[in-house]
Amino acid sequence: MSVLMAAVAPRSIAEALDTEGFVCLENAINPEWLDRARAYVQHLVAEKGERYFALNWPSRESGSPADEITHDPEIKALLESLVRESRPSAGLDSEIYNVLRVVTGDSSGSKKSLIYHYDNTVITALVPILIPKGESRHAGELLAFPNKRPYRSTAVGNIVEKSVVQSNWFRQRVTDKLSDGDLPEIRHLVPGNLYLFWGYRTYHANFPVSPGMVRATLLLHHGDPHPGSLALKLLKARNLRREQRNLAASSVR
Repeated sequence: MSVLMAAVAPRSIAEALDTEGFVCLENAINPEWLDRARAYVQHLVAEKGERYFALNWPSRESGSPADEITHDPEIKALLESLVRESRPSAGLDSEIYNVLRVVTGDSSGSKKSLIYHYDNTVITALVPILIPKGESRHAGELLAFPNKRPYRSTAVGNIVEKSVVQSNWFRQRVTDKLSDGDLPEIRHLVPGNLYLFWGYRTYHANFPVSPGMVRATLLLHHGDPHPGSLALKLLKARNLRREQRNLAASSVR
């Protein structure tokens, strides 16, 4: 049974991403898959405790919900088509890079919230699994500024730009300039929907999560805008090692 239940037209979706920057496919995710994913996350939270954690490549656990969705032929075909529509020269790995991100406990002062960034890949698909209901801007809402930049001509230019816009002082500046109220850039995620945006071009982060809440999302990233770049490969490897060290340190607290 396919995880993706909605009929999709990649070219139309790509056009909407170019003009609107953010696409929601309502009720696109199979409810049975969502139930299994929720149970999987709840088991992890019981095992790891109420804290932030992220699993890179959870799809490599055979039979896991992440394994099912990343190897779903319709999901894979959709993401590959979107990559080709946006960046024909992009590299396509045989595996879709995926991250299961869980925020629980008190993240109000966490270094894992309001960390604005651009993704390294052409397309990002966001699959909400558990989304808490709570006070505005304290329930892990996604904050996305779509299509804020074009594709950079070189990987080095991309790295230099990100070193500025992903620095702590720049991020704090963006947060300080946010106006009150329910901004259009604040995306209220609903489990069962599938959300798509150009990850490389969209500046995004999420708000903190209040105590007692659990927010879990599966992120699918596909398409390398700068294939063959040694600099980017080294940077990705460094970031992965850093994340693994952070997870190891938090697991012994």
